[in-house]
Amino acid sequence: PGAQVSTALVVLGWGYFIWTGNIDTIWPMFGIANQLLAVVALCVVTSFLINSGRARHAWIPILPLLFVTSTTSTAGVQLIERFFGDARDPAATAAKALQGNLNGSLTVVMLALVALVWILSAQRWWRVLKKPE
Repeated sequence: PGAQVSTALVVLGWGYFIWTGNIDTIWPMFGIANQLLAVVALCVVTSFLINSGRARHAWIPILPLLFVTSTTSTAGVQLIERFFGDARDPAATAAKALQGNLNGSLTVVMLALVALVWILSAQRWWRVLKKPE
């Protein structure tokens, strides 16, 4: 039931944005979210390789992981500055300010969660690699 309710809420939210023509309120975050999902997937692949004893191959997903993390985090910070800048604009309406604050806050949360995935993954990699055979 939880999966069905959450799916319905997401679909209804999307339907609202499409129906009202306000998809541009969250569209800029999709590029960031997609690339951050790639960071999570690459952390999982790297963890799988290290946990399964194939750490010598871990550099293969780590290189794109570093690249995607750096470029996406930079874009995320720029997007946050833009969203909060839009919210602080004196000419912004209350709705525009709310939109900027909401989008900026959600982007901060996404970046923080990816940082958490990175930290937890790196801790796991370190523990597995330092464990005596």
